[in-house]
Amino acid sequence: MGFRNLQRYDSQKARFDKYKAWLAMSPDQRAAAYAVITDETRRASAEREKGYISPFGTAGTTKVFLPARILKTGQIGQGSGVAEVLRGLLAGFTLTTAEYAALTTPILVDTQQYKFAKLALTTVVPGTEKKNSRITGAAYKKPDVDTVSSPFGQKTGGQDYDAAMAAIMGEAAFATFVAGNNGKNRFKFTPEG
Repeated sequence: MGFRNLQRYDSQKARFDKYKAWLAMSPDQRAAAYAVITDETRRASAEREKGYISPFGTAGTTKVFLPARILKTGQIGQGSGVAEVLRGLLAGFTLTTAEYAALTTPILVDTQQYKFAKLALTTVVPGTEKKNSRITGAAYKKPDVDTVSSPFGQKTGGQDYDAAMAAIMGEAAFATFVAGNNGKNRFKFTPEG
């Protein structure tokens, strides 16, 4: 440890003590401490509806479909903008109940254990006013962050995960979203399985 860090110890001791107290809490105590400070109205919560997804690599004219919870159109509330962008990006990679009912010969496999591929979009709006840290009490400009994720599958029979991911990333709405907030917005793909 350098002399510069040692010189800062006195001014940072109060924060360090709060951090040690935080580490000493049980998980239940930490959850209660967060609940006191957290504003639930600022938490993104996307509405979902029953839908269907075709797993990657199932080929042929008759595709296999699995039931899933997909994003509902017409989102409202915190995070609705992110949810609508994500819903638009994945519209071709998921089916609503009406779209599924219009298919002629789909094969439905009803399973609850399947892990679909997911795409998560996160908006990061830089903070404008200082807020106190929940752990140390230090004041900083906390960004406003909303994350929404949704499962997706193949768009056409025999499509693999990489091709679907490339197709989504090639859409103009995806590029516009990622460039938003001066390039601070983020995305994360998670493969199925």
